[in-house]
Amino acid sequence: MENKRSLFSAIPSAIIFGIIIGMVTYFGLNFGGYKEYQAQSKVVTTNIENINDAAATSATYAATVNSQKIKQKTLETLKIDWPTSKLDNKLEISPVENSSIIDIVVTDNNKLRAEDLADQYADYTVRVLNNIYNSGAKVMEYSYGSASQLDNTLRYALFTGGLGFLLWAIFDMIHINNTNKKLGANTEKTSEELTEVREVKDKPIKRIKKAQGKKISKEASNDSVSYESGSTQVIDKKEIENASEDNVSSSKYEVLGRIPSYEKGDLDV
Repeated sequence: MENKRSLFSAIPSAIIFGIIIGMVTYFGLNFGGYKEYQAQSKVVTTNIENINDAAATSATYAATVNSQKIKQKTLETLKIDWPTSKLDNKLEISPVENSSIIDIVVTDNNKLRAEDLADQYADYTVRVLNNIYNSGAKVMEYSYGSASQLDNTLRYALFTGGLGFLLWAIFDMIHINNTNKKLGANTEKTSEELTEVREVKDKPIKRIKKAQGKKISKEASNDSVSYESGSTQVIDKKEIENASEDNVSSSKYEVLGRIPSYEKGDLDV
């Protein structure tokens, strides 16, 4: 009978599966020529005269320009048919600490598109800040022509490998749990069947023993009765003759005296 498995037994196979998926992803991206580029534009949130006073405002301005409307307007201007959620995954707006500078970074597998997105977003950022705060914001640096190539194949391989490990472990644990439940049900059913078989086997033996006991008791009783009846009914031949003589003698009249002899005619009246 198959033994139950521990849920942790799914981990070794999940590790192997995750490694295989990670290796396939890594070599597949390299051989497929997959490349990513990172374009970065810089925006100064205030004019040069107030640059020291506005050093702590970059975080506030960065939160302001991280807007869905600006993203949608950027995509429409560049005629890129993307949902804003896709641009969210490729765009990073990060304020430089203790400064009035905001970095606008776009990562994409198309170098020119990454540069266009970063630069266009920087232009709209400056326009929005000046309209709202009149801060004198300017584009400090455009990314056009300066996008750098990134090697993210290892990161993607680790991500897909970890995801593969997690999914395999979950599904294998579910499978093990279901199998253990079936084994438990089968074991319980088998135990019940064995108990029934034992009971069926024990019953004829008990019946035979009981029948044999009754038979022995009956035979003993019959022997006792036959012995007793035999002792009272067996009569000796002499006893039979004596009994018969007693009966004959008892049926006759008892003779009280001897009758004297007489001749014929003596008793005639």
